[in-house]
Amino acid sequence: MTSKIISCFMLISVFCLLNVTGGEAGVKNIPPSEACNLLTSFGLPTLGWKIFLDNECGCSSRQISLGSGNPFKNVISYYVEGVGQTVNQIRLIVSVLNPDESKIAHAEFQKAAQFLIRKLTPRPVPENFSHAIANGGNQIFLADGFLFEVARKEWTMNTDWRAHPCYEIKLVIR
Repeated sequence: MTSKIISCFMLISVFCLLNVTGGEAGVKNIPPSEACNLLTSFGLPTLGWKIFLDNECGCSSRQISLGSGNPFKNVISYYVEGVGQTVNQIRLIVSVLNPDESKIAHAEFQKAAQFLIRKLTPRPVPENFSHAIANGGNQIFLADGFLFEVARKEWTMNTDWRAHPCYEIKLVIR
C-alpha cells in the first residue's frame, strides 16, 4: 500500500511540475500521422489516425505475438489516442499471458520502449526507468516536456484446468 501512495504522490508532483514549468505540450505537439508511425520501422505499423466517437481519435497496431504461444501467446501492441487532430497519449503495451516465456516478451518490450523513447527525446533514459521497463516496475521519467510512465498490472485468467497468472507492462507517454 505504501508504494502505491508514493507512486501516486510522484505522479501528482510531476503533473504539478509540468503545469508550473509550462512543459505540458508533450505529445500534443506531435502530429497524429507522425505519432501513428513512430514504431512502423520497428514492426508495429498502425492503420492510421481514425475518428471513433464524439471526435475521439486514435490509431493502433496489430498485436505481435512473442514466443511459441504455448499454451498462451505473449503480445506487444502500440496505441495512440487523442481528440480531433491532437494526440493526448501514446501507449506501448506488452501482455504476458505465458509467464514461462516472459524473458522474450520483456526483451522485445524493452527494445521497443527504448526505440520509442529515443524517437521523442535525445536525453538518456535514467537507469531506474530502464530497470522498470525491463522488469515491469512502476516508474516515471520527465524529459523535454514528455511524461514517460511505466506501470505493471497483474490479473488472473481462469482456464478450465487452473487459475493462470498474467500481467501487462505499459509505457504511457503524455
